[in-house]
Amino acid sequence: MDKIKKTKKKGKKMEIIKFIKDYWTQIVFIIGWMIGFLKIIMDNKKATLCSLRNDILEIWDKCKDTKQITRYQLEAYTNSRDLYFKKGGDGFVHALDQKIMQFEIID
Repeated sequence: MDKIKKTKKKGKKMEIIKFIKDYWTQIVFIIGWMIGFLKIIMDNKKATLCSLRNDILEIWDKCKDTKQITRYQLEAYTNSRDLYFKKGGDGFVHALDQKIMQFEIID
């Protein structure tokens, strides 16, 4: 009984090795493609964070002197802020958030 189990395990290992040996180029291609795809995803995340941070800073720069913000700017700011935090943005925006939320809302 034990010899049969060992033979089956050895047979399965040999099948896996044969599969890898026969299809190694396709396996390497797929792994390389997956790594490249993940890199693109990570780069897009960084680019999105930079764009959102830029949007937030533009609103901050327009409103910081007067300490007034329009409803449109506030809505754009809160949407950008929420996405920024959802994407894993850093605490830089937290400091601005407290200040912007104290601005007077104008129409």
